[in-house]
Amino acid sequence: VFSFALSGNTDALGVLSSSAVVSSPTPRTATVNTNAKNGWTVWAKDSSTGLSSATAATTIASTTPGTNSTLVSGTNGYNTGITSSQVGGSGTITVTAPFVGTGTGQGGGLDTSLRALASSNGTANTAVLTIKNNVAIDPTLAAASDYTDTITVIGAGLF
Repeated sequence: VFSFALSGNTDALGVLSSSAVVSSPTPRTATVNTNAKNGWTVWAKDSSTGLSSATAATTIASTTPGTNSTLVSGTNGYNTGITSSQVGGSGTITVTAPFVGTGTGQGGGLDTSLRALASSNGTANTAVLTIKNNVAIDPTLAAASDYTDTITVIGAGLF
């Protein structure tokens, strides 16, 4: 048995400001339940390696994929941070190092390749990954109300 559920399919970041790092006000979650004895893995990728605006013809680039970063206000950057919890099961969740998101604005950049966000080495009863997107901008970034990104999240049991 393997079940995988996302809490929603949008994550509105709200108004961006050059004076603060903006994080998901209502982070999305991915919940895993499985009896796969070898655990599970969750991956993600994004469509444009950043938040893109057609109106402004620009992209707020993701931080370097494969590395962890902490965004700084006043500097352009976009990343995804993951925290985890679990009600029960035999597995231990490991958030992949680039996506550890325990601090403000901390996480890893996504690109168009699938990147492992987290995994577990055993069964899971309500294993929850909290997915928080973070963005920082510099004061010269072109203003627009259509900065968007599409993130694809995939999960699989390791039977």
